[in-house]
Amino acid sequence: MPPLKEVSTSPSPEECLREALQAESPSIRAHFAKRGLAAEGPLEPDTEVLLLRQLYLAHLDSHRFRDAADTALRMSALGPLKDVCHHDASRALAALGDLDAAVAQQRLAARAAPPDRRSFQWWSLATLLQQAGDRQSAIRALRRGERWAHDDRPLLRAHRAWLRIEEGQMPRELDAICADLERSRGAAGYGQLVLGMIRHRMGDAARAAVHLRAFLRRNASADAAKAITLREELRLAREALAGIDSE
Repeated sequence: MPPLKEVSTSPSPEECLREALQAESPSIRAHFAKRGLAAEGPLEPDTEVLLLRQLYLAHLDSHRFRDAADTALRMSALGPLKDVCHHDASRALAALGDLDAAVAQQRLAARAAPPDRRSFQWWSLATLLQQAGDRQSAIRALRRGERWAHDDRPLLRAHRAWLRIEEGQMPRELDAICADLERSRGAAGYGQLVLGMIRHRMGDAARAAVHLRAFLRRNASADAAKAITLREELRLAREALAGIDSE
């Protein structure tokens, strides 16, 4: 009788991924992600990307932005979910303060995105370009996003109107643009910031304050990754509210 082979009791990469997805802390998430990446046997590219993404999120939640950016760049070289990987790299680089590199990665995300994610990726590029002070490029990015948008079209259209106001232009049908956003699903999230900033620029302090306070309340208990992503937007909302309250 041939000798019995030892059966490995080590968890598979897929089991480690499941544990990482259910982890309650960044350290536990990172532990299982690393364990899955080091597991014996073949590692499918899709599983490898997902394990690396759990490691990325653990770094991001721990404010280890350089490690997060390096992990996301490693993910982007593998192939699957390329737009998500470039977007993740962009978020980490923006948190590091390297806005030029963040914009470059987000451009790659927009170009690699499948049709159902193109509007989001072009809109994300526009927000970075706006932070960089390049409003004209941000407006062009939003126009490209609008071509692919469905449910989020009112948000992108209103965001473009906000940028045009910042450029000293007065969009036609501004009230209709705002009304469309207020009726859309996007009104409860980022749309509150867009509506608040439009109303603020138009001198409607009361309505601006309602929207801006709603945006700040909604994100008061945001997780670390979301708070990092929205850092500049939260600053804008607080600054606008402070100006309104001082009037």
